[in-house]
Amino acid sequence: MRTRLVAIAATALLVAACAAAATPTPAPPTATPTQAATPTPAPTPVPLPAPGKILRTGKVVGDEIPLTAEQEALIKANSSGKLVGIVATTMETEYHKLLNESAKGRAEELGFTAEICDSQVDNAKALQCLEGFISKGATMIMTTSSAETVGAAVQEATSKGIVVVQVTGSSLGDFGAITVSVDNITIGLAAGKGAGEFAAATWPGEAVEAIILDYPDFASLIARADAIERAMLEANPSVNVVGRFKGGLRDLGVTAVETALQQFPDLRLVTGINDGGNLGGYQALVSAGKQPGEVAVFGIDCDPEAVQLIDGGTMYEGCVDTNPAGTGVLAVNAFGRLIAGADVPGFVEVPVSVYEGK
Repeated sequence: MRTRLVAIAATALLVAACAAAATPTPAPPTATPTQAATPTPAPTPVPLPAPGKILRTGKVVGDEIPLTAEQEALIKANSSGKLVGIVATTMETEYHKLLNESAKGRAEELGFTAEICDSQVDNAKALQCLEGFISKGATMIMTTSSAETVGAAVQEATSKGIVVVQVTGSSLGDFGAITVSVDNITIGLAAGKGAGEFAAATWPGEAVEAIILDYPDFASLIARADAIERAMLEANPSVNVVGRFKGGLRDLGVTAVETALQQFPDLRLVTGINDGGNLGGYQALVSAGKQPGEVAVFGIDCDPEAVQLIDGGTMYEGCVDTNPAGTGVLAVNAFGRLIAGADVPGFVEVPVSVYEGK
């Protein structure tokens, strides 16, 4: 019996030992290698189509050729790192500031890099600015300069495939540029007509001594002043233009009207090629003690300060709204349409209107 119990016990111990040996000790978990995240591929630029053509016989009003959503998307996909150069005549007047800054803003909105080079009313510096943008490899250059100043440089630019847009006058069309501009003669005629009609209504049948603040450094502004005079005399033959004085900028306008008042103390009408000079002339009239009803000022551009004076019932009686901010945007849009493969008329006209108060 004892022998049997011992055998049974030995057998149990053997089974237990075997069971223990058969149960493996759990191994520590093996770390799963971390897979690197797959980078998101950069969007592939959509290839630009062949550029559109500049239609030299075409002419449209600017709001007739907006950029489509598809064209904007195409431009934005291809604009990074490309330069739009803006040659400013000046940044001193509100007109030019709005014109150039709106173009810069629109270009940047479309993804371009944009730079403004201020020529400070210096023809030689304007040429340097334009040539500088050519050497930088700009894809577009916007300028207010005329053919007399930058014609040869514009021809060089267009021959290299740079799109040039002229936003004052149309003299660069023969050198390959697109014109996006108010019609220079149209705005002069509108200003002269408004001034002449105001004088006829305010001083009916009376002789009215008038001056024009011009800027003879630029042929286009001489032509604008000629248009002002012609339309003013057609609207009121009683107007007598007693002289032209250099304006264009505020300080020049002050000096011009101070000089004119010394020579013509009965001066009644001050017109000019822009509000920049006319606002200086207005300042001189106020300093001389002139009052509404004695003298009237008519300008061009509808500078915000001029509009405020018009609405305030001052001697500043009217202005021609040349839409500078809209012009800058239209200039960039015209360029955009061209590189997106659409044809663009050689002359895109910016419409104007006369403002005489609310």
